[in-house]
Formats: sequence, C-alpha cells, structure tokens
Amino acid sequence: MKTQKSKWLGLLAAALLLTSINVNAQNRNNRERQRPAMQEIAHASDRQMEERGPKKPMIPNLSEEQKEQIKEFRLAAEKSALPLKNQVGEKEARLKTLTTAEVYDAKSTDKVIEEIGKLRTDLLKLKVATEQKVKGILTDEQLAFVNSHGPGKGDHHPKGKR
Repeated sequence: MKTQKSKWLGLLAAALLLTSINVNAQNRNNRERQRPAMQEIAHASDRQMEERGPKKPMIPNLSEEQKEQIKEFRLAAEKSALPLKNQVGEKEARLKTLTTAEVYDAKSTDKVIEEIGKLRTDLLKLKVATEQKVKGILTDEQLAFVNSHGPGKGDHHPKGKR
C-alpha cells in the first residue's frame, strides 16, 4: 500500500513539474512576442520627439531678433542658476546626513533648512527676473498671449493626469 501511494505521489509530482515547465515556456514566448511591440512603441515616441524638436517658446510671431534675445536671457539665467542648484543639492545632502545621524542636532538641521530655503528663493527670483526680461521685449499681442497661457492657466496637468 505504501509503495502504491509513493508511486502516485511520484507521478503527481512529475505531472506538476511538467505542467510548470510548460507554463514557464509559454510565458517566456509571450514576453518575447511582446518585446518587439514594446520596442516599436518606444521608437515611435523617439521619432515624435525628433520631429517636434527641443522644447521651444510657444509665443506666436516671434521675430528672429526676439528669439535670439530670449535664448541669451535663458542661457544667462541657466549659468547663474547652476551654482545655486549645486548648492541646494549639497545642502540637501547635508540635511540628509543630519537627519539620519544617531544623535539629532536640531540647531544645525534648522540652519541647513533655512539655507536651502534662501537658495530656492534666490532661484525663484532669478526665474521671475528672466521671465520679466523676456516679457520686456514682446509686443502687446505676444504679451497678452504669454499672460493668458502661462503657469496656472491650464497648460499644466496635475500629476498622473497627462
């Protein structure tokens, strides 16, 4: 009786093993069939990006001179912002070190948080100043367009709603 049970258990184990191998092979085949489709989707989005080009100002009827001036303003702003962004990164790393230390130092932590806040304030001031320079070279029609299509005017989508 025991030998008969062990034979049945052996057959059952073999059947389960063969079934799992078959299912595994089918899953692998399905993944391999899906892979080219996924790659095609990725290539399509790359092609769309190439056709669109880099993000450009969407202000209508810009003259070549205005485009050059805007480019210069933005380049100058990026050059000024880079050291500030680097300092923010350093301060955030310092903040992480302070908040994960065995002994919490509230005074140092508060000081670093305030320094990060000041740097971010300086970055925002730089951004607004650059936007105002750009607005200063626009015609009334272009300015009206920018003011009606800027941040908070429906151009931005909430996270996950794109």
